[in-house]
Amino acid sequence: MFRKLRLQLTLVNMGIMALLFLILTVGSYLFAQDRLTTGAAFLLKRVAADLVSGKLDDLPPRPNQGQRMRLDPDSGPNQEPRPGPGPGPGLGPGFGPGPSVFFVRLNELGEIVAHSSNLSLSSEELVLLLEKTLALAAEQGTISFAQIDYNYLKANIPDQTDYYLLFQDFSREKNTLRIVITALILIGLICIFLSFFGSRYMANRAMIPIQQAWRQQKEFLADASHELRTPLAVIQTNLEVVRSAPEDTVRDHEHWLENIQTEVSCMTKLVDSLLFLARADSHQQLLQKNSFDFGKAVCQAGAPFVPSAELKNIQLTIHTENITYFGDESKLCQLIGILTDNAIRNTPAGGTITISLRGTTNSVILTVRDTGEGIAAEHLEKIFNRFYQANPARSDGGTGLGLSIAKLIVESHHGTITVSSSPGAGATFTITLPLT
Repeated sequence: MFRKLRLQLTLVNMGIMALLFLILTVGSYLFAQDRLTTGAAFLLKRVAADLVSGKLDDLPPRPNQGQRMRLDPDSGPNQEPRPGPGPGPGLGPGFGPGPSVFFVRLNELGEIVAHSSNLSLSSEELVLLLEKTLALAAEQGTISFAQIDYNYLKANIPDQTDYYLLFQDFSREKNTLRIVITALILIGLICIFLSFFGSRYMANRAMIPIQQAWRQQKEFLADASHELRTPLAVIQTNLEVVRSAPEDTVRDHEHWLENIQTEVSCMTKLVDSLLFLARADSHQQLLQKNSFDFGKAVCQAGAPFVPSAELKNIQLTIHTENITYFGDESKLCQLIGILTDNAIRNTPAGGTITISLRGTTNSVILTVRDTGEGIAAEHLEKIFNRFYQANPARSDGGTGLGLSIAKLIVESHHGTITVSSSPGAGATFTITLPLT
């Protein structure tokens, strides 16, 4: 089960990373394409505005851009090579590097009147490009010719029938964009492949608390079954004894009935504890907070345990201060009862138990100290676990849930609970609750 869940977590994580990378790649491509297209359109409009206004009358070649030389097939064998546009735009002064731009001036009949000096097309190629462009209805757009992408723009000349057609060789920029996207895809595939190992590592880390919770749940169910099985077995045994002598009176079976009642009380206490923990796990334990006298509450919570302590010849002493606290009074009284009952069960005859409450500037400190058998060091970190008991025989009447409940009550009030103890020296539980 855990292996399948680990694989699912790994694949889900890889899928999320692949989706995010796909969104990143597509978004980068669309953004770059939009920026290039917008920049190209702006450049064409700027050149067109300068041509129409007369600020610019030609786009001469720029020899400092590594221009390629092209022969015109119509000029004969002894022709002089003429420079074509290099990597950047063939723009005049005032224009920085950019895509290659050239223009053609046409009359109303579509005949060529003039063209820029940086024209790199032959006469036949230019005519075909113009025919293909003029066949389009849009005055601005993109056209493919001879495996080259051109952005074009038609610019009318005021008060004249002539007009300009501007072209921008956009193929190099698109090729660069394709190379970048291809590189991104390759890098992304490598990263996705490597993410498998990262996802596997994260899945293993995520499985640790899941496996721990599963193990704790199994132990919880096993311990709960054990705790319920014992009183049920006692009840069944005593009922069989009672039923074996139907002619006897109730008084004759009073001892067995008292045993049944005792075990029922233990089961009721256990079920209530299990219900409390279940509600706490599902965050259904709502605190009923109000202001109350904490010192008075401690005295009232400890008073019912005085007779039990006297029966075991244990001296129970309560020292408190008048402290007004804002919290759940019933839950805190339950906390005091749990710790006091735990101290009585683990303190031998002739021992002492001291409950004290004192306040500081920012907190309230509740201490329950006994002179009992103490707790070994290896048990100190585990006594707050559910069903955990330092005494494996579980002969002291406890269920192993009290301290777990006590810890939940303290944490629900944003406090802390600690224990200090050593074998034969008793135990001291210290609860620190912040003043709100």
